Amino acid sequence: MANDQPMTFLERYAGDSIQQERRITALFLTLTLGFGLTQVWVCRYHMDPDSMDYLDIARELALGHWSAIANGYWGTLDSLLMAPLFRFRLSPEMELSLAHLEQILVLVFAFFSFRFFLIATLDSVNLDIDKTVWLGLPKWGLRALGYTLFMWSSLILILVSGIGADLLVSAFVYLAAALLCRLRRDSSLVRFIVFGLTLGLGYWSKAIMFPISLAFFAASMLKLRSWKKNLSSILSFAIVAAPLVAALSVPRGRFTFGDSGKLAYSTLVSPGGRVINWQGDPAASGVPKHSTRRIAVDPPIYEFSGPIGGTYPPTYDPSYWNEGRRTTFSLWNQFRLSKYSAERLGEILLSEPSLIVGFVFLLLWSPRRFALNLAERWDVITISVAIIALYMLVLVESRYVAPFVVLVWFSLFLCLRHPGDLGSQRIAGWGVVALAMMMQLSFVSNMAKTVVKGCPDSVENHFEVARKLALPPGTRVAVIGYGNWSYWAHFAKVKIVADIMPPDDSFFWTLPEERRQTLYAAFRMTGAERLIGQPPTVLAKALDSRWKQVGATEYYVYSLNP
Repeated sequence: MANDQPMTFLERYAGDSIQQERRITALFLTLTLGFGLTQVWVCRYHMDPDSMDYLDIARELALGHWSAIANGYWGTLDSLLMAPLFRFRLSPEMELSLAHLEQILVLVFAFFSFRFFLIATLDSVNLDIDKTVWLGLPKWGLRALGYTLFMWSSLILILVSGIGADLLVSAFVYLAAALLCRLRRDSSLVRFIVFGLTLGLGYWSKAIMFPISLAFFAASMLKLRSWKKNLSSILSFAIVAAPLVAALSVPRGRFTFGDSGKLAYSTLVSPGGRVINWQGDPAASGVPKHSTRRIAVDPPIYEFSGPIGGTYPPTYDPSYWNEGRRTTFSLWNQFRLSKYSAERLGEILLSEPSLIVGFVFLLLWSPRRFALNLAERWDVITISVAIIALYMLVLVESRYVAPFVVLVWFSLFLCLRHPGDLGSQRIAGWGVVALAMMMQLSFVSNMAKTVVKGCPDSVENHFEVARKLALPPGTRVAVIGYGNWSYWAHFAKVKIVADIMPPDDSFFWTLPEERRQTLYAAFRMTGAERLIGQPPTVLAKALDSRWKQVGATEYYVYSLNP
């Protein structure tokens, strides 16, 4: 146990290496669950537009509408895991709280996926060097650092309090990286098959896992040039992924593994235009095949009563409404977006300056063999950098790149070496401990701020709106404002079939009553029974008497029934 020699107190605590690994794992699992449960409790009423669509898909699956699993925009595996919640008659508060608690189960899955990655990588530490001269960082220190990086990724960059697929994606990325590392020592056919099955299942969690899987397969083929074994992993992936690819491609008459990336590029890079209620603008963006229907012009009213389900159909499956959309290439737009992405990535990396300081200190102290070790671990690093670069072409968000940032950082620390004397071992050990402790203190500070300030985007007022409306489930309603932020509609189990989007919603409230009457008639044509919005306080008092305030909230409702 030369690697563990500098920290004799840890040896007394841990015993042999197997016991040490288990105790360090237990410690960090406890910390992860403690921070995670605190975050989930404080943010139990947090929700965002993406969350509503994931919950809508879960509700559809719970009702036995299995076609909902083939969504051209959202990954549906996480919704499938939440579907059992909707088999019970739960209050909106309980439903949302349990949906957040489900993310804790995903967090545990991600934790043990990362543990598998740690075991796979640490098994190879010091196998390629003369242990009497140069050593890698202590294994116990690397475990502590690795778990700390995992906590940073899952609790800060991704946020376990969010309802979505990103935490589940990170779990499959860690599993795939672990299996790829295992191929260095165990290149059996079974290992390749499991590798492919893991990536195939990961694809069901989010469409981005399809190109991620291709990157992993490319690394595997370059690492071990056995075409039969690599073919077996690709076939395993295809068997798992093919049903979803077919379900997405056949109805559209074209091959697709998901349209989220295409729509993001078309919207954010070139040629531009919006996703929600896209009508073919700008001209270069394509010709809509079945867009939402504009039934009024000034202000524009959009109708979308069918055939897509969900609380707010335009975001439940944007790929349907944006069928026919094209992407173009603009060098200037690409440069502008990539520059913004690079700045955003820099902010993410600098959010934990202790990582940079600690790594630079250890590297400058002992740069021996770093470049050679980096070349030997090219596979995981290359995949991670490639996927981060892919995101930089469109949009960098911390929750997207989190697992790849962790894989790069951990691989860099794995490549560090130090002299084998006892003094150097002590410096290396204490350096890693200090780094992990500073990051843990950062987590405590971040969590304390969340507890004191509360979680943003609380939807408690939406519970009240849903209760006061007291509409039968399935009632068709129209909204003035953001339909994808109308969480009350999800809790009330009603369906939004038409809207006036911002910024046109503010114009609606300033119209004279006779003009609004013509718009009410247009809304009636959609089958909507209620019109709901948030008028400015100064204008609410001047509304028609048929507008009624919803309890004590800022929402008002207008009955469209004759």
